[in-house]
Amino acid sequence: MKSFFKVGEHVEDENEVYEKAPSSRVPVKEINLKEWAAVIRRRLWIILLTTVLLAVLGGLYSSQPEVPLYSSSARIMIPAATPEQLSTIKVFIREPVVLERVIQESGIRRSAGGLRNQISVGSVDNSIITIISVVDPDPAVAPQIVNAVVRVFTEEVSKRMGFNGISVLTEAVESPNPAPINPPSNRALIAGIIAGLVIGLGLALLLESLDDTLRSERDLERILGVDSLGVVPKLQRKDSFGNSRRKNEYVRGEAIGS
Repeated sequence: MKSFFKVGEHVEDENEVYEKAPSSRVPVKEINLKEWAAVIRRRLWIILLTTVLLAVLGGLYSSQPEVPLYSSSARIMIPAATPEQLSTIKVFIREPVVLERVIQESGIRRSAGGLRNQISVGSVDNSIITIISVVDPDPAVAPQIVNAVVRVFTEEVSKRMGFNGISVLTEAVESPNPAPINPPSNRALIAGIIAGLVIGLGLALLLESLDDTLRSERDLERILGVDSLGVVPKLQRKDSFGNSRRKNEYVRGEAIGS
């Protein structure tokens, strides 16, 4: 069968047309801001599950009994000391030579290293006033340790460093209504809820990005790179069969009556 073409019309070879066809693309699924709400609705069970699990773990951690700790402190003044001497004296407070004597005289069952971790030394606004604090599970023992440290330190620093003139401004006293410095809190529970929400949302977005299911014509347009001309509605098999049957009955009736 012959084909006729107009003069000057360019006829493309079949192979040339095939070569000009758009190259295959690797579909990359992206999630924009408008689709996040739909993603969250579809993957809501993941977010809720991770949130509940981490919240339960945080609640269990918060419910564990914690040993209450009590703090007691004393203030001393170190006059006529250069900054270098003041720093050296503060370090000397927590030296084993002081701590071992405190343990012996106080009769407490602590090691020098353990007692060192209980003691903290600080200054008031970079002044010559120094605060010596002790943290202990027993509110009655904490002030005893502080006063023993101050007494032994004053004697040892005078004997070993020849530094005198340290005066006690405030001694540690036992509080009639001691309050722990580490009261129970729900921070672990709150942290578990926040972590569960963040991890659940991340898992939901990750699963959505890996899901290749086509749920709408927009997904199909994005993968194929073309615009859709229309959408074929989905018919139920029962409705389709019923419509076909009614159509056949109408045709047969018309044929009989004619």
